[in-house]
Amino acid sequence: MLLRPTMNAAPSWPRKEILMVTLPALLTILFFVGAIFGVALPIFKKDLLEEKKQTLAAVTAIAGDILTHYRGLADAGELSLATAQTQAIAQIRHLRYGQNGKNYFWINNQSPRMIMHPYRPDLEGADLSTFTDPSGLELFQAMVELVKLDGVGFVQYRWQWNDDPNRIDPKLSRVQLFQPWGWIIGTGIYLDDVEIEIALIVKKLTYISAGILAVILLLSAHIVSTGVKETGRRLAAEGELNNYKIHLEELVEKRTAELQAAMAEVKILSGFLPICAACKNIRDDKGYWNQIESYIRDHSEAEFTHSICPDCTKKLYPNLKLTARNQGQD
Repeated sequence: MLLRPTMNAAPSWPRKEILMVTLPALLTILFFVGAIFGVALPIFKKDLLEEKKQTLAAVTAIAGDILTHYRGLADAGELSLATAQTQAIAQIRHLRYGQNGKNYFWINNQSPRMIMHPYRPDLEGADLSTFTDPSGLELFQAMVELVKLDGVGFVQYRWQWNDDPNRIDPKLSRVQLFQPWGWIIGTGIYLDDVEIEIALIVKKLTYISAGILAVILLLSAHIVSTGVKETGRRLAAEGELNNYKIHLEELVEKRTAELQAAMAEVKILSGFLPICAACKNIRDDKGYWNQIESYIRDHSEAEFTHSICPDCTKKLYPNLKLTARNQGQD
C-alpha cells in the first residue's frame, strides 16, 4: 500500500531569522533619532547662538555709528561735546529691534557708572562697581574688564525681562568700547528667546522625524512581513520535502524487504551445468553425478511426475498400439 506523506502544521519562525530581519530596521531608526537629537540639534543650537551674536554685532555697530556721527559734529565744532553726547544718548535711548520690538541699548562708562538705560532709569548716574545679578555676578565690572582687554566681547548674566522688573531671565549681551568718549555701549538677547526658538525647531523636527520614522516603520513592517512569509514558505517546503524523504526511505525499505523475501523463496539455475551426453546425468559442485530430475529438484522449486513420450513407447513397447487420444498420457 502506497503511503502518503503527512503535512506538518505551519512552522513557527525562528527568533534568529526574525531578529535578522528586524534588527537593521531598528538600528536605522535608533541611528536616525540619535543623529537628529544627539548631533544635529546641538549643532543647530550652537549655530543659532552664533547667528544671534552676529545680529548683536550688527545692531551694536548701528549704535556705534550714531556715537561716531555726534562725535564728528562735536569735533567739527557744530555742537558742543555735552550737547553732542546728550543728543546721541537721546537717539540711542529710543532704538529698538527684535521680533517684539523691545530689545534695547544701554550705555555706561568705565567707572562703571550708568549713563543711560531705557528700562532702568533708576540706575542712571549710579555707581555700578558692586552691582550684582541674582547669581552674585558683578556684571558691569565684568564688562569693564572685558572691553579693557579686548575692546569688545560677550557677557552672560541674569537681568530683568525688558520692561518687566518682576521677571528675571538669563541674558547674553555684547558690549563694545567707544574709545573717544570712554563709553561702553551694550545690548543683548535673552537666552529664553533662543530656547523658545529651539523648542519650536525641536517641535518641527519631532513632527518631521515622526513622519520619517512612520515611513521607516511601515517599510520595515513590510520587509519583516515579506521576510517572515518567505521564511514560512521556505520552512514549509523544507518540512514537506523532509516528509517525502522519510516516506521514500520507508518505501525503499519496504520494497527491499519484499524483494529479499521473494528472493528467499526462489531458487534459480544459472551458469554451465556438466551433463553426460549419454545418460544425461548432471555433475554437481561436489563432483557427484545425479539424475537430472534430482538435480533440478534440489536446485529449484520444480517437482517431477513420470511419463513416457511416444518415441520411447515405440522403442520399449513396439507391439503396443496407442490411439492418438492417449498418446503422451500416463
